[in-house]
Amino acid sequence: MANFNFAIEKTLKWEGGYVNDPKDPGGETKYGISKASYPSLDIANLSLTQAKDIYKKNYWDKIQGDKINSQKIAESIFDFAVNAGVSTSVKLTQQILNVNIDGVLGNQTLNALNSFNQELFLLKFTLAKIQRYIQICNNRPSSIKFLFGWIRRTLEHL
Repeated sequence: MANFNFAIEKTLKWEGGYVNDPKDPGGETKYGISKASYPSLDIANLSLTQAKDIYKKNYWDKIQGDKINSQKIAESIFDFAVNAGVSTSVKLTQQILNVNIDGVLGNQTLNALNSFNQELFLLKFTLAKIQRYIQICNNRPSSIKFLFGWIRRTLEHL
């Protein structure tokens, strides 16, 4: 079974300290936790422990990370959930698994995921994530400055 502590360390490599980039629709952000997603949170004073607690409860637990057999698959789904949202990450997962696409990682998705070939899933998921990032840049050209970072981050999970 996958381990949150390993997954969060990989994700935090990409989610740095405090930033407030006007071209980022998330706005004010620290450790990847954005004001857009957590409007009542004091982002500037967010501690690393608080950020990890948010990631565990609102991301890892929602993708049922502890029940995913493959650490690599769990890390990839989790990291994309942090970057694109839980529902988006799960829908992409469900699309690859050819199960009902509802954005909720339930038993049907979990069973299909745990019986799917790890390497094949990671390849398909990686390509799907890159395609999504390109689509974002096509729809919002100001995001092109993030594209290569998103691709590097995505490729790390192969």
